[in-house]
Amino acid sequence: MAGNRDTLNELLSEQKKKRSLASKIATIAVLVFLIYSLYIVISQQAELNEQQKELASIKSQITAAKQENDEYTRLLSGEDENEYIRKIAIERYGYAYPNERRFYVASLG
Repeated sequence: MAGNRDTLNELLSEQKKKRSLASKIATIAVLVFLIYSLYIVISQQAELNEQQKELASIKSQITAAKQENDEYTRLLSGEDENEYIRKIAIERYGYAYPNERRFYVASLG
């Protein structure tokens, strides 16, 4: 009977060791999975923040372009189209009427 008990105790001891090893491996696997999941969540959050900034920038560009387009539409559809063209010709391209003299300030100081 003592021999059977020793054999039984050895079998139980081996099973406990196997369970302990399996438990350690399972714990390590769960920790690795949690760390990987945390890494994925953080990287996706960073990418999401970057894309939100880019979206805000694009929206502001769209708003500016719409305002500019509305201004051009207003200028070209209004009564002052000729005045607008005259203003651009003078300011941007330096045009002048015949026999007109333009004076420009060279320096202030």
